[in-house]
Parts: sequence; structure tokens; C-alpha cells
Amino acid sequence: MSGRRRRTQPASWDAERASPHESENRYQDLLQHLPVGVYRTTTRGRIVEANQGLADMLGFRRARDLQHLDVTQFYMRKKSRQEHILSLATTLTEFREFELRTRDGRIIWVRDYPRAIKGAAGRVLYFDGILVDVSERKHIEEALLHSEQDYRRLFEHAHDAIIVFALKGETILDVNNRACELYGFSHQEMIGMSLEKISRDVAQGKRRILRTMKHKTFQNFETVHFRKDGSEMLLEVNAALITYKDQPAILSIYRDITRRRLLEETIRQMAYQDSLTGLPNRSLLTDRLEQALSLAKRRSQKVTLLYLDLDGFKSVNDAHGHGIGDELLCVVAGRLTGQVRQSDTVARLGGDEFLVLLPDAGHARDGVRIARKILAAIRRPCRIGGRRMQVTGSIGVAIYPQDGRSAETLMKHADQAMYEAKVAGRDVCRRYVGRSDKNS
Repeated sequence: MSGRRRRTQPASWDAERASPHESENRYQDLLQHLPVGVYRTTTRGRIVEANQGLADMLGFRRARDLQHLDVTQFYMRKKSRQEHILSLATTLTEFREFELRTRDGRIIWVRDYPRAIKGAAGRVLYFDGILVDVSERKHIEEALLHSEQDYRRLFEHAHDAIIVFALKGETILDVNNRACELYGFSHQEMIGMSLEKISRDVAQGKRRILRTMKHKTFQNFETVHFRKDGSEMLLEVNAALITYKDQPAILSIYRDITRRRLLEETIRQMAYQDSLTGLPNRSLLTDRLEQALSLAKRRSQKVTLLYLDLDGFKSVNDAHGHGIGDELLCVVAGRLTGQVRQSDTVARLGGDEFLVLLPDAGHARDGVRIARKILAAIRRPCRIGGRRMQVTGSIGVAIYPQDGRSAETLMKHADQAMYEAKVAGRDVCRRYVGRSDKNS
């Protein structure tokens, strides 16, 4: 193919479409006000993104003051940090606790919830994660080893719920005020109560008790318990074997992470979903495409990729405004998903561009057939805000392995084929025509 591709929209329009919408503002506001530290670093430890929670934790006034700093400088044991980074390169996610020295000289303990982010070539590009300050729990652990008096003071005033229960019968021997607040029971109601009454998975709880007894040290895990009103809560638990009034017992520290888990899920969805249509975005589509190609290579199957660009969408925005345009994009998204299988993926790349991934597409003509069904669905008129709206689409089709053997090459060739469909008069689909690159 010769010539430089000309987009149907001017560059200024693309920039306007890519500007933050209200949902993006809510996402950024959510990140900045989370009660935990959120970060992105390079593989060498340079901070790329950080929220205000992380700045507060490390003793900085503003989140932007952390930009470009080397996060390694805060670690008391830099070797442990390096070991963690090496481990993440293969495990992708692994929770650990570290001792940090803040900018103002304070020593804090944090629990790191990281995730390695890989690029299209499978190389780790960044580390995203959440840091939670667990200093108070660490102080309680130390107090258990040193002084009953310190232990009692921390026990009563801790922000986390603490429960001491007997090994025999798992009856509760002691609780602090925070435990009563968390579960909704009075102190008198909780003393003598069996843990089975407030635990959703009793069998799993018993296995964790046995593991705690075996290791005789703090064991970290998550569990689901019930409040007095019957509602569930997800708890992060740290448990240790202790001696309580001359009898063996287990001390458990409970932190309610229900809200944090919901926030993590919200952040995850925002990272992989298009905020307007709810469809997968480019990142998730690329990940699924790479998985489909890997599976197709092992099974000698085909993978079809459809690249869709709407015809005349700019005129809709110019004539009726971006609000109407956004509603039309949502209508198109719904029609696209209605034409494919549950195992297929429809993604929005941005603007009026969509990708449809058809793993195990069978014969090459199957992709063209589905593309024509999609075009017929798109051209059907619809009513938005009392107005009759109608657009068409142009689709480019690229098929693995003959049109490309990598995700990047297949997407590029599908894009080129879509441009050919535009040149051919629009409202049509075109197969990629070119020499298959065996090394792609």
C-alpha cells in the first residue's frame, strides 16, 4: 500500500475527543483521595505516577513532589526491595511488607500490593501498586514480645479489631473496642462466642488455625465474616499463637478491606474498560489478542481481527454536539456486541474506532461474513434525543497467520485494510492484501 493514511477527523478533533471527560475526572479524584498510597514506577524504581495518599505517607506535601524520585531511597533494606522486583518479573504480583524511612525521618511499615505491567513484547514496563501503612500492627507485634503493659495499651486503643480466642472450641476470650464496633456486638456478647458464629467458611478457618499453630508466627490471609446484622465484610487477618492467662490462644488482628477491595476493582475496571461504552479498551484488547494468538499457534487455528471506523461520525458531532455523538457511540457498541459470540471481544480504541477479535474464527470467509453482518447492523437508523440518526462503517479484516503473526502486525494490517475500505467508497469491508510477513 502506498501513500500516507489520512484520518477522517482532523488532529484537533482527535485531541478534543481524547480530553478528560467527567468519568476521568472522577477517576483521578478517587485516586487522589484514597486513604492508601497508589503508585506507578519504572522497573528501575523511578516514580512515574503517585497519589496524595502516597505523598502523605512518605512525608511530602504534594503528589507531584514524588515525580521522578527513586523509590528505592525510602527502603531501609534495599536488598529486600531488589529481591521483590526480581520475583515480580515472573510472578507478576506478590504481596510483601517493608520498612521505610520517610522524608522527615519517621520509620514506617508498609504492605505493598504490586502488579507488574507487561508490554506487547512480554517485557515488564512498569510496576503498579498500592501501599498500606501497617505500622500500628507491627507495633502490636513488637509489644507482644516485650511488655504486657504495652500490649494492653495498644490492644485497647488500636484502630484495627483484635480478637483473642481459645484453641479449644475457638471461643472468644478477649476483644478490644474496635472489634465490638466492627462486628456490632457488645463486649459482653462477644466474650464466650464461638468464631463459627461470625465466620462464613468455618472449615477454611480451622485450616488456618492449624497453620498458625504450626508456624507460631503471624500468618496473613483474607476471610469473610458476618456482622451482627448479617451483612458480610472482607477482612485482612494477621494471626499468631500466644499464651493468654496461662493457656494457649490465638491473637488475630482484623482490618476491614471491603471498601478497599471495591476501590481496587474500580481502578482495575477503569484501567481496562472504555469509560464511555464500558467495552474493553486497547490495553485489554491487546492482552486478549496476544492470548488468542498464543493459543492459535499451539492449535494451528486462525484468529480474525476486524478494524471498524465509522463513516461520517465527525458530521454528527459537528451538527448535534458531542453529547449526541457519545450516545450514538454507545448504540454502535451495543450493536457490535449483539453480532458476535460470547467468546469474541469488542473493544473501543477511542473516537469512533472499534476492534472486534474473533479467536478460532475457522475459515477466512467467516470473518468477512461477520463483518458484513456488523455493517448491516450499524447502518440501521436509530433515534437519539428525538432525532433520527444514521451512520455507516468501514471495516478492515486481517487474519492470523497469513496477515501477521504478532498482535502489533495484525492490528496494523487490519487498520490498513480499513483504510482501503474507506477508499473503496465506505460502508464496505476489505481483506488485507499484501505479502504476509513470516517474521512478524
